[in-house]
Formats: sequence, C-alpha cells, structure tokens
Amino acid sequence: MFVWRYCIVKILVINTGSSSLKYDLFHMDDERVLFRGRIDGIGLEAAEHRFSGTDCPAVSGRAAVPDQMAALKIMLDTLQSGCIESLKDIDGVAHRVGHGGFHRQAAVITPEVIAELKRMIPFVPLHLPAMISEIELCMSLMPNTVHVAVNDAWFHTTMPPEATLYGLPFEYFEKKGYQRVGYHGFSHAYVAERAAQFLGLSIQDLDIITCHLGNGSSLCAIAKGASVDTTMGMSALEGLIMGTRSGDVDPGLIPVIMKEESLSPDQVLEMLYSRSGLAGLSGISRNMQDIEKAMEEGNERATLAFKAFCHRLKRYIGAMLMVLGRCDVLVFTGGIGENSPRVRAAVLQGASELGFVIDQEKNVQPDPWKNRDVLDLTGPAARSRILAIQTFEELIMARQCADVMNRGLSADR
Repeated sequence: MFVWRYCIVKILVINTGSSSLKYDLFHMDDERVLFRGRIDGIGLEAAEHRFSGTDCPAVSGRAAVPDQMAALKIMLDTLQSGCIESLKDIDGVAHRVGHGGFHRQAAVITPEVIAELKRMIPFVPLHLPAMISEIELCMSLMPNTVHVAVNDAWFHTTMPPEATLYGLPFEYFEKKGYQRVGYHGFSHAYVAERAAQFLGLSIQDLDIITCHLGNGSSLCAIAKGASVDTTMGMSALEGLIMGTRSGDVDPGLIPVIMKEESLSPDQVLEMLYSRSGLAGLSGISRNMQDIEKAMEEGNERATLAFKAFCHRLKRYIGAMLMVLGRCDVLVFTGGIGENSPRVRAAVLQGASELGFVIDQEKNVQPDPWKNRDVLDLTGPAARSRILAIQTFEELIMARQCADVMNRGLSADR
C-alpha cells in the first residue's frame, strides 16, 4: 500500500519513445526543471546522451546504447551522480505509456494497471514492451515511491464518436472496445497551450492544427482547447508516413503480402512498424536529416521518400482543416517539425489560397532556437498563423502525476 507524502516536491518524468529516452526532474512548487537528460538514437551505432542541471553545466557524449533498458540504467546512474543523493529523494515518478487500454486517465500503477498495459502490447508493439520493462525496473529500484502511468491518449478522449469509430461491425467497438484513441497527446496539448500563450489569446477562442513530426508523427485538430480528431488510431501505425512505420496502408494489401512472402502476422507487423516509412522507402535511414543530405547528393529514392512524407502530411492537414472548418494557428513540433525548414516549406508550398503562407527568410534563419522556444514563421497575407514550437511533453506529464498524487493525499487526510 502506498503512503502518500504530505509534501510533493520532486517528480521524475520518464518519456520513453521508440528511439529515445527523455527524463526531467521537476520541483513542482514552481514547475522548475532541476535536471534534464536526453538519450537519442537508441539502437543506432552511437546514441547521443545530453544532460544538464541547475548545479552542473551541459554535458554531451556518444556511446553505444543498444536498447531502452541500457538507456534507463544510464539515466539512473546519471541522476545519482549529478543531481540527487539517492533515488529516495524522488517523491513520484511519471511514466509515459503509449496505450493504457481502459486507463486513459493518469493512474497510480498497480498490478492491474500493468496487466492492462500488457494486454495492449499488440496495438503498440514498438513502444509498450520497453515502457512496461522500464516501469517494472523503476518500481523495483524505487519501491516506496509513487509511480503514476500517464497516458499518451489522454488528450484525445474529447474526440466525438464519429471520429473514433472504425467502419467495422459495431460489435468490435461495443464488445472489444476497438476504436481510434490517438497518441502524442502530451505534445499536442502542450504546443496548443503554448501557441495561445505566445499569441496572447485564449485557447478557447482558437482552432489549431498541431503537427508532431518525428520518428513517430501525428496531427491533431484542436477546437477551443479540445482534441476533435487525430491521425493515429488504435495503434501508433495509422496515419502519416513515419521514420520506420508505414502509416496508412490499404488493409486489402496485407493478406496479399502475407501470402506472397509467407509472412506470419507478427512478421508483417514487424515489417510495417520497423522496416517501412522513410527507412523503407529511401533504403537509407529513418532520420530526416540523413534523407535531406542524400537528396542534396542526388539520391532519387531519398527524394521520393521525402516527397511521399510531405504529400501525406499535406493530405492530412487538409483533412484536419475540413474537420475544424477554419485554422487560426498551424503548429509544427517534434524533431522534424522543429528542425526541418525544408519539410515546413514543402508542405506549405501552394497553400496560400487556404490561408497558409510561410515566411521563407524566417523559416531558414540560422540558429533559430537561441533563447526562445517559439518561432513565428507567418508570411505576408496569411490568414493562419504559422508557428514552430519546441514541445515539452514532460511538463504536462509532471502536472498529471502531481494531480494524481494530490488527489490521493486529499483522500488520505
């Protein structure tokens, strides 16, 4: 049984992605980040580990990090050597989960919650196994700390039924709960809130399209602060072309491929999740920077992969615009959205009649993120504001963790 502390001060947020691990230690009195680390390129030859804290300078280095468990051990060692004396100093841990099943709101992690997460692995095979292993390892190392699962799909619980239903026999929804749930909720929520703050407007007065573009990518239509549609579905495979994920594929093609290639269901899923997308199309890399470099060198497959990525993105921005009826703000975020002027320019080329005009000079400015987290890229005569915003999913996760712990504290008093 958990014993709730009467002073929730330090919350560690662990954000496990498909190829990255981000961690932030917050002081929740003022939402200040005490320590922050990023491990990017997990599974590649040389992953990069960057970390910094209030009492230590920024440090960066490269090393082989074969999997998420190796990354987690590096994180815990780094925290104890540079920020805290003991893991006991941490009051709560927020663990991002890619699909919580019926636990779509933040919840204290219990054996029942873990069992539900394991049931969802077929829908998120790229992320959930590592997330669950990370949770179990952290709980074993920090048994007296409150561990909270914060659900990536939380933000999309406001989607109307017509946006969540698949065109399958209704009993699949009614009896099994198969429906579109969406992902990247923390990122979409944060950048929408930050966009409204940057513009000095209430989010209740805005219709926003957010584009989270990274190794995993999705769009979200946000009306008056609420998600009303998104591009990912029950799994993180639906929608846009991604780093190694296919995005939308005609379902009728799948059994044909399985028969022709003699693939099992698990094998075809592995192909769709891990050998498709930018990597599969280009034959080069899942990384957009590598794709763009190859394009500059005249690689035709890299150029084709880039164009396919941008075409799919254009198609879905148009779909989100029709869902909302208007777009006051278009936001780019995530590793590609924040750092690829080429993608932003290509996607908005020819979109002036829809109100999207990007300022070409601002879009390619050198060192764009120096001392700021928002870029206003709005061009002349645009009807929609065009922003690039550095996402901060971890802050939303820390707040949700603190809210769950405070509710437990109130109930205990």
